[in-house]
Amino acid sequence: MRELTAEDFKKAMPNPFYDKLIKEITVPIRLDDFAIFEEIAKNNGETPELLIKRCLHTSAKRLQETP
Repeated sequence: MRELTAEDFKKAMPNPFYDKLIKEITVPIRLDDFAIFEEIAKNNGETPELLIKRCLHTSAKRLQETP
């Protein structure tokens, strides 16, 4: 089985539930803080935005578990 590429995803059908499941926001972030995410993301072979989203998701789950 071949690995999917960005081109494969561009051809895919958009998620019909995106608007119901996703809330897009804009958050200002200091350049030095972003640089930290950028460096870690580079080491992991991903984008800083994806790393930040994963951190937010993990933090949200931890907050839900906290009594």
